[in-house]
Amino acid sequence: MLIKEITGLLDMFEPVTLKQLDSVELQNRIDTKYVLTQEQLLSLLSGIHDEQYVLEIDKHRIFNYKTIYYDTHDFQFYKDHHNECVNRVKVRSREYVESHLCFFEIKRKLFGTRTDKQRQRIEDLYEEVPEDAYNLIQYKRLDSKPIEKKLTNYFKRITLTNKKFTERITIDFDIKFVNDSQTIGLPHIVILEVKQGKTDVYSNTIQNLKKIGVHESSFSKYVIGVSLLEKHVKHNNFKPLLLHIDKLGKYERL
Repeated sequence: MLIKEITGLLDMFEPVTLKQLDSVELQNRIDTKYVLTQEQLLSLLSGIHDEQYVLEIDKHRIFNYKTIYYDTHDFQFYKDHHNECVNRVKVRSREYVESHLCFFEIKRKLFGTRTDKQRQRIEDLYEEVPEDAYNLIQYKRLDSKPIEKKLTNYFKRITLTNKKFTERITIDFDIKFVNDSQTIGLPHIVILEVKQGKTDVYSNTIQNLKKIGVHESSFSKYVIGVSLLEKHVKHNNFKPLLLHIDKLGKYERL
């Protein structure tokens, strides 16, 4: 990953504090995702720095994340995504590594493109989901089945917000997936997500993505991680995305 080049470009952005960023937290939102190469990211950052703030905490602008995803023994949540079920969920706990802030999160995909996220603060990432946390899930298709740790995901993130504070942009890279037996990395791939309260196709970021030939693409870290690590689990519907990722940059077994 072109860390030096990215860091240099981020120096062109004005900083925003975490407190200021809270005004555009957007827990209920519309998500638009894009899959980029490293070179496309550099081109994008060059084109949007005048319109965006970058999150800065203790002089850091790039942050490390660790996420544990949970599912039933037979991958019910994953299968619901594969089968394009509406009102599906992902269940995870996430650590903001530099601050050691940890949250247990339920991410719900609602009708259309809208996403709702609930979360509660926890002391450490759950290796096993406690009984009282099940009350937060409230998902009919779970049907009282227990859930278990399925996948650990590591990545680095840059967070931007436009100067009107109406959208939030996350840029994830150096992505790794780990299960009990193997680790796979996507060192050449960048996942960018534009998060808005309501759709704004005239967003400066979206327009700049179009200029460099990058178009909207579905992407779920959990789904891609399971597809790459758990070959016995059905992933026919994700093959076009997996082929697209493969063309942008080969994944690596670590």
